[in-house]
Amino acid sequence: MNDLDFIITKNNLEILLLKAQASLKVGKVTQSKLDAVETLQETLKCMLELRNTIDELNKKNTLITLQNVKAYKETAELKKKFINFKK
Repeated sequence: MNDLDFIITKNNLEILLLKAQASLKVGKVTQSKLDAVETLQETLKCMLELRNTIDELNKKNTLITLQNVKAYKETAELKKKFINFKK
């Protein structure tokens, strides 16, 4: 799921949650309606937490990639110095 898909899905879920909460104000409040609203709230919370986790993992992955590039560059420089030293 890319960023746009996530935003669209999150927005749709928030709209559905708002509609469900508004329906509690009209008519009889049943346990089923309360459970549905609670489930929607938990689902939204879970989505946001998972997205946060994914973002943190992506940051760590980017940092590791940058560290690998730096290490590769340093290794290449050391190899070059070593070859020149052997001559």
